Amino acid sequence: MNVITGEDDKKWSSASLRIFSETREIDEIEGMLGVAATRSYRKGQPISSRNPGVLRRVSAWILKSPLSDEEPLASHLKWLVDVVEPRIDVLKALEANCKIDFFCGFSSANGQGGTTLDSGILERLGKIHLDLTIDLYPPGPIADEEISVADGP
Repeated sequence: MNVITGEDDKKWSSASLRIFSETREIDEIEGMLGVAATRSYRKGQPISSRNPGVLRRVSAWILKSPLSDEEPLASHLKWLVDVVEPRIDVLKALEANCKIDFFCGFSSANGQGGTTLDSGILERLGKIHLDLTIDLYPPGPIADEEISVADGP
């Protein structure tokens, strides 16, 4: 039996609340929620400066957990749920013309690993009624923008 220790057992995780819309403006979403986005982009903006002809199809408002990537995934989700729970009514109003989800990234340096979401955080997530996406990454560095935005809806 191999025992994995040290750098071979290093894991990282992150989580974000993402709101995508074809019709709502970023400032409107921010005003309704009363929370500033960690990252955002507007519909019609170029996806990258290398390819300015490809434009974003939707606007995105993203709130990323500020916790260290060494914190467990459950801690990132707890931080986001603490922000979201008092704003559930606003999220329900936004759901009419927005796609909203929790987007999580997870990786283990050795390519194996897992995380546990305890019953308390699962219950809280269930009451919010948003999709939870968990994106698994192979060992190695990943750019922050790949984790928090991905491709969107």
